[in-house]
Amino acid sequence: MAHKPTAWLTLFTFLVFSCSCVIRTKKNIPPEETAGKKVRILGLMKTSGEYVEFSNEQGRIEGNNIVGRKDQTIPLAQVKRIDRTHGRISRIETTDGRTYTPEHVIKEDKDQIVIGSGADVSVPLKDVEFVRVKKVNIGLTLLVDLGSVVLTIGGIALIIALTKESCPFIYSFNGDRYVFDAEPFGGAICEGLKRTECCSLDEIKEIDGRYKILVTNEVDETQYTDELKLVVVDHAPGIRVVSDAQGVLHAVSSPLPPRLAIDGKGRDLLSIVGTNDWKFWLSRATELNQDSTAPTKEELILEFPKPEGAKKARLIFNGCTTLWGSQMLKRILDLYGNSVQEWYQDVNSRGPALMKTMFMDLREELYQLHIQVETPRGWTSRGLIQGGGPLISEERLYSLDISDIPGDTLRIRLTPASTYWMINSLAVDYSEDQPLVVQEVDPLEARDGLGRDVRGPLLAEDGRYLTMPSTGDRTEVSFLSPPRPRGSQRSVFIKAGGYYDIHLEAKAAPQTEIIQKIFAEPGYVTRYAIREYLKWRGAGDIAARAPSR
Repeated sequence: MAHKPTAWLTLFTFLVFSCSCVIRTKKNIPPEETAGKKVRILGLMKTSGEYVEFSNEQGRIEGNNIVGRKDQTIPLAQVKRIDRTHGRISRIETTDGRTYTPEHVIKEDKDQIVIGSGADVSVPLKDVEFVRVKKVNIGLTLLVDLGSVVLTIGGIALIIALTKESCPFIYSFNGDRYVFDAEPFGGAICEGLKRTECCSLDEIKEIDGRYKILVTNEVDETQYTDELKLVVVDHAPGIRVVSDAQGVLHAVSSPLPPRLAIDGKGRDLLSIVGTNDWKFWLSRATELNQDSTAPTKEELILEFPKPEGAKKARLIFNGCTTLWGSQMLKRILDLYGNSVQEWYQDVNSRGPALMKTMFMDLREELYQLHIQVETPRGWTSRGLIQGGGPLISEERLYSLDISDIPGDTLRIRLTPASTYWMINSLAVDYSEDQPLVVQEVDPLEARDGLGRDVRGPLLAEDGRYLTMPSTGDRTEVSFLSPPRPRGSQRSVFIKAGGYYDIHLEAKAAPQTEIIQKIFAEPGYVTRYAIREYLKWRGAGDIAARAPSR
């Protein structure tokens, strides 16, 4: 199964500040706990694009720096010789004459070896694009305050899950603990936008013939889950199973990375979006411009090899909505003030408000992103990428008609709205689907935090909902594991359908002029998002903006 950056809470560049500020929570976490145990920095990406992985997941903030011991990646193409002792790598010699005697090997695959080198590293906060911290749920105790007090140590604002407007968090049980693993139906902010999707569960393990997950509400909203099933896929070894936006599962056998990736300014992005790793493309905060004439969209152009005569291609996209893009959902709803329920009613009845919202989103590419393919007639949209997240970078497959594209090169262009998207990787696959043994498994047992049986509403998409109205609500669900065919490999997904209702004060008068401009004026909604972000980023008292528990 391909690596998916979902098992950890990811904190992005929009949430890194140079000012010293504190986010307060009702639960006081002593700094000594956050520094050493509960808050562990796994890695970071520098503004230069370099990714630093910390040995034993033990990066920490000291003063104005993130410090720790750095893991080291050695591409196999640069390896001349590998010595092993009792089956373990004891010595590596590279083609440039260097020798490594690793303390431990973190990962060894067909492309690279990652070793714990023990080298000390210190990265100034000003050079950090984003950081990764561990996000687990131990003993059903929700750690939603994770990281809040760290702000007092280094003066870096790391806003975590509580700042987002999202959807249920799904934790997979790996035999030892529940690990954050999926975040379905992001952006479905009312019943009229309800949807069902399949999300891969990379962390789940079969224990005593069962799979277990934990569904939680960790934000200020009411969550409505209409259906929840485990999807178990048995397939030939070496096959990747990827869901499309409709929840249909596909076998991918020969994905090809881009051979060229540049942004609108001609900068090379290949090291960022060419590999499914922890490097993300996203808007650069230093280049944001709220001027009315400034572009509101970014540009990424990618080239892929194409077999002569190929009629179709399958784009594998790994990315998600940014935390700021998620935050903008609530801010736009807040503009409706005391008339927001009228907007909800119109959308839920599939009235004009729904059509206007969908048209605006397609035009601006906020939560749906056009896949543009270069043809002899110019750039043509051949599909739509569905946004999600923002804490999950989910992989999705999109089928493209390329029958009118000559030659041996496929060129794809993406034009995401500034501040709304972050992109991990893209690849193209030209292979045919292979047979998959797919089984949907109903919940065996589902109990909420009070021990009540809530299995019934999860069995079918029938308008009966598992409702979680409060922050801290949780439901533990178990599934029987179907027998696995001999010699097969297994991939596990969660099929989840529903929506969520963001809690709003909805007391102020609607800001009609801004609402009208958002729908009528191309680019205005993104300029509004940039302006709000820059205003928030420059605020002196971030504490007043942070939610508390």
